[in-house]
Amino acid sequence: MATINLSEKNLIIIITALAQLIQQLIANMTVVALPNMLIDLNLTADSIIWVNLIYLAVFVAFALPFTNLISQIGVKKSISFSIIILLISIIITVFSINDYMLFLSRFIQGISTAALSISLYIMLVEGLSDEDLGVGLGIVSASGYLGMLIAPSFMGFIILFSNWRSAFLLLIPILITLLIALQIIKKEWIIEKGNDINYVGSLLYIAIMFLFTLGLTTLDEYGIMPLIISIVLLIIFVKYEISHPNPIYDFKLLKNIKYLIGNYAAMVTYFTTTIAITALTFHLRYVLDYEEYFIGLILMISPIIMIGLSGLSGKLSNKIDPRTISGIAMMFICISMVFFFFLDFITLEMIYLACVLQGIGNGLFSAPNNKYVLTLVDEKDLPDASSFLSSSKEFGKILSYSIYALILSIFIDKQPLTLKYLNPLIIKSTEIMMFINILIALSATILLFYSKYKYEKGGNEKIIALMESLKPNWFKKRGF
Repeated sequence: MATINLSEKNLIIIITALAQLIQQLIANMTVVALPNMLIDLNLTADSIIWVNLIYLAVFVAFALPFTNLISQIGVKKSISFSIIILLISIIITVFSINDYMLFLSRFIQGISTAALSISLYIMLVEGLSDEDLGVGLGIVSASGYLGMLIAPSFMGFIILFSNWRSAFLLLIPILITLLIALQIIKKEWIIEKGNDINYVGSLLYIAIMFLFTLGLTTLDEYGIMPLIISIVLLIIFVKYEISHPNPIYDFKLLKNIKYLIGNYAAMVTYFTTTIAITALTFHLRYVLDYEEYFIGLILMISPIIMIGLSGLSGKLSNKIDPRTISGIAMMFICISMVFFFFLDFITLEMIYLACVLQGIGNGLFSAPNNKYVLTLVDEKDLPDASSFLSSSKEFGKILSYSIYALILSIFIDKQPLTLKYLNPLIIKSTEIMMFINILIALSATILLFYSKYKYEKGGNEKIIALMESLKPNWFKKRGF
């Protein structure tokens, strides 16, 4: 890793933290604006869900194919290009006059932020020393979670005084400032990953992600066919990539169980956090009938605690095994999901406590887990590891949104959307979704501690042998 002077080190952290904040704001702040967008742009009830899903689907679809391109053109140059394209997409959003322009802008935002997110992690790992990496990742991770958690409040506050277009306009001067600040950094990072771009593999992967997302969101109607096609294409894709001299992703990395568990845990945090915010917002607004400004104050509890702990967790990761910190953090997240499961029975004070627990879990988890995953691979594999980590997080959002939308559609059926039906609908949907959150958070907790337990010297051979015996034969034959 390169060693650079103090001012450039701080500048790298500031740039990556702000860029990560902006990326999460763009990804999540449209949730609150959807009712306004529906009226302003004459969106239909069927198309409005795609305002967010098209962004997430594009982000995940293009993240892996971009790794080779970023490796060749350079990390700093890639960030600059991404910001410029993002600026163009925001201008299209602001001047959208129909759903086609809005969807186009969200499509471009997904592409640009996919490249941006991958490049940011590579610049952090390459630009900071081992001693500074934990703290840097802690700050950047805090910025990402902060953007995700405050996005609804940010958009709601802007709509209160202006309109949803103004929220996007406010991001433009920040992005221009980032673009100027980036030119101060003299260092460029080019990682040789391959000479040619794998177009066939890239197109296959993009098609798989779009079909999978479409299938999940329309499973109650005709989504089974896109899902089946995506699975067939996935098998073709894996076989093609394994035999290709320059794959878009090195599948050998997946043989590292520690690497897999770290990415799975990252996906779980975004899965649980994203839908917990949505479910809590619905419950506070439509079941408990609180005003938007009060809901915004409650939603700020988690990010405030998270910010305070993220820097500390980054420093702790230099002294304590990151898997231990991440496992403890996941326990807090799991417990908070238990509280959210009983939203209809607990007091407002208990809801505060649930938000506190969630904030502690998110604050402790991200930096150690990011550092652990990204430092498990060699430098040449860093673009792959960075893109897969970013994709895992955004894929967690896609899964949570899609499953929640499916649950809502099943319960809504043909019932009228009146308060008589809305309250029980939200309560029952939240209970089911939080139960799913509890299960996957618990699984991630167990896997994180198992990862540490197995790969520590002098581990319990009986437990390790038991876990190995549970592996499918397909994994064993391929050396997993």
